[in-house]
Amino acid sequence: MQAGPWVHGFMTSSVSCRLWWRSPGWPHYSPLEVSFIERNTTDDAPELFGRKAIDRIVSALPPLERAYAMIRFSIMRSKLLSVMDLVLPSEGRILDVGCGFGLFAAYFGLTAPGREVLGVDPDSRRTAIAEDVASKLGLTKHKYLAGIAQDSRIKGPFAGAYVLDVMHHVERESQLDLLIRLRDLLADDGVLVIKDVTTKPWVGLKFTEALDRLVVGFKEPLAYRHHNEWAEILRELGFKVRVVRVPDILPYPHVVIVARKERSISSASA
Repeated sequence: MQAGPWVHGFMTSSVSCRLWWRSPGWPHYSPLEVSFIERNTTDDAPELFGRKAIDRIVSALPPLERAYAMIRFSIMRSKLLSVMDLVLPSEGRILDVGCGFGLFAAYFGLTAPGREVLGVDPDSRRTAIAEDVASKLGLTKHKYLAGIAQDSRIKGPFAGAYVLDVMHHVERESQLDLLIRLRDLLADDGVLVIKDVTTKPWVGLKFTEALDRLVVGFKEPLAYRHHNEWAEILRELGFKVRVVRVPDILPYPHVVIVARKERSISSASA
């Protein structure tokens, strides 16, 4: 199937973001882009997008957690999620780092039922709720583990992995180790998606930091990086990298970083 000119219209107006997909070494349309087009032009596609998927997920949560989920989805809006849905593999094993209540694992499972998400989070209560949500939504391939990404029980390879608004909560000196671990868990050509906030504009960063402090207090370290710094670190680890800046109504400086693992990259290269 040939991708038509409308693809760029979808990316720039419907998703409302600036995309740098034409980096050197990337095809005009990547296989993931073609896969997305094919999934959305079939008459019997089973995906549920946007508001409908979010409403189903919120309804599956206990009453107290529903309020949290509504706030979380107000930050991680459906347009932002659609960018990540576009670049994640549509099938295969996917690792969700810092999965919490399984909100985004459920979203990506509803949009592409071929995904088998393994969610990991240090909070066992949250992973238990995530399991219950997945069961209610019929996401029988989803599994959850109370632990961290470095847990030896997590075995690769994974077709993809994502880390949503987690990296800046990891101590700066531990961020590289986490990225190396995720790279080593990915299959060749596996995709790592990082959603975080960049450091510019300054007002946007301070807005985000203020909200983070309300949630985690002032003792926990926050380690923000500019998206160019993240991209350089990932390239040094052997990834091909693309960057997406996604505007928001609120002044969050959202950034999505898409890193594809090149073939035959081993942990020795770190």
